[in-house]
Amino acid sequence: MKITKVEAIPVKQKGDILLINDSAQDGIIIKVYTDEGIVGYGEVDSAPWVIKAIIDSPASHRICQGLGQAIIGEDPFETDKIWEKMYLASMFYGRRGAVIHAISGIDIAIWDIIGKALNKPIYKLLGGEFRSKVRAYASTLMPYTPEESAEEALKWKEKGFTAVKMGWGGFELGFRENVELVRAAREAIGEDMDLMLDLGFIPSPDTPIDATSRLLLAKEIRQFSPYWIEEPLSPDDYDGYKMLAESIDTRIAGGENESTRYGFKQLIDYSKINIIQPDITRCGGLTEAKKIATMAMANNITTVPHAWSSGIVIAASLHLIAAIPNACLLEYCVWDTPIRKEMLIEDFIVKDGYVDVPQKPGLGIEIDDKAIEKYRADKY
Repeated sequence: MKITKVEAIPVKQKGDILLINDSAQDGIIIKVYTDEGIVGYGEVDSAPWVIKAIIDSPASHRICQGLGQAIIGEDPFETDKIWEKMYLASMFYGRRGAVIHAISGIDIAIWDIIGKALNKPIYKLLGGEFRSKVRAYASTLMPYTPEESAEEALKWKEKGFTAVKMGWGGFELGFRENVELVRAAREAIGEDMDLMLDLGFIPSPDTPIDATSRLLLAKEIRQFSPYWIEEPLSPDDYDGYKMLAESIDTRIAGGENESTRYGFKQLIDYSKINIIQPDITRCGGLTEAKKIATMAMANNITTVPHAWSSGIVIAASLHLIAAIPNACLLEYCVWDTPIRKEMLIEDFIVKDGYVDVPQKPGLGIEIDDKAIEKYRADKY
């Protein structure tokens, strides 16, 4: 079997893009074709038109090639070889950031091809099933008032989730407002539901985003028993993350903006955070995510993939979580965005707080090509 074509399809919700922390307002679907008629699907949670350029670009020279043409003729079963070929082919302009994001989408699609060709779900190809279902946490944005915070948190408890994460949004307000938002959420859901807090790193009017300020906030909201505090600092503030992780017993989580095993090595070895969150559509795909998770396990660190885009990343995350011992939770985006809700024929069902790992070949999902065409952004 040989790869014959790589197609990058940008998709976008109708209307204007809002400058909020909902990255599922648009996206880019990756399709990898083979000479045996098997097509694999992937996606990238990044800037769609940037990713499309990286994939579609013609070659400039040996280590400066568009990723799509660089892998034509390759055997999709040779995942590590293809990954390293893309990494080398983009070395001149890549190594991190958007190029690794583009590699990620292609890599997911290649694993989908392999699973379909072998008639096996991806988790079996990654090493086997440690769990057949995964506890899901409802992932949503933090509202701007305590009343709305309480309502939003309680809504997901009533829908059967046992954990909820509230992030960004209202956390751009000041210190005191942040505390009241968390207080309201915790009081609404009680003590029998896990509450994750994604503080983000947008400066507020009276609170700079530095490690000392974040440590003060973390100590204040510790009384509300957060399961973790996520990405409270810039992804580049390795010293700040180290200070937080060493100064408070609340779990510190991060890594959704990190990529490759090289980036995560620094986050793990130096920053000492408690939970890493590689996004499979950005960290390097399933090939790289498995290596990152193995490295985390060697350091006794839990891996909880970040997953806020379409159902494709949820499927990829479930396969990774199933195939590694150091995982425990699935990020389940509940934000009502068409790209998140409509790319699959059937969405994943949360039952008693859990989502079943797909058992069908490849990613184990059925893509809605009509939805892709409906939201396709490059046809106008």
